Amino acid sequence: MISIKKTAVIGAGTMGAAIAQHFCTKGLDVTLLDVSEANLERGKRTIHQTLEDAKFRKIFKEDEVSAILGRLRCSTRMETLAECDLVVEAVFEDLKIKKKLFQESERFVSRNCILASNTSSFLITDIAEGLEYPERAVGVHYFFHAAKNKLVELIPGKNTSPAVLYRLWNFYTSCDKIPIRVKDV
Repeated sequence: MISIKKTAVIGAGTMGAAIAQHFCTKGLDVTLLDVSEANLERGKRTIHQTLEDAKFRKIFKEDEVSAILGRLRCSTRMETLAECDLVVEAVFEDLKIKKKLFQESERFVSRNCILASNTSSFLITDIAEGLEYPERAVGVHYFFHAAKNKLVELIPGKNTSPAVLYRLWNFYTSCDKIPIRVKDV
């Protein structure tokens, strides 16, 4: 089984920043991708503030916070997805934008990269429509605050490969999450 070591999160808003933070705290290299530097700066500030709060509460030490932040890369370029094993889309709820992001992402990622959506509104089957490899598309729905809440829903679309679900189940379990498989409804 191919392990997941390099991740990316598309969308530096509240959920995207928290998902990126979670990956960074678990020792993963993370690229946070957004359309503007201003959005990325806001996302980085959100992560930094949350980690500072955790440091104040003695959850992390200063050197741990530095190491966590050191695993975060920010970019506005889709090309940075090239070496990712998992890309999680966490942009606002607009089906056309999500579909477009999946199709654009597919041009840059490897054949083994999983494309996941944090949608809470749309069918994964619909988001994956038009992909060359729809079997790698899946829903990964986090609950707020994504870096802290243990639950994560794994949502297979009509064409999602069982191997993708198995890989994600193992990945999230190893990242201290509790995966729950749910239907694409």
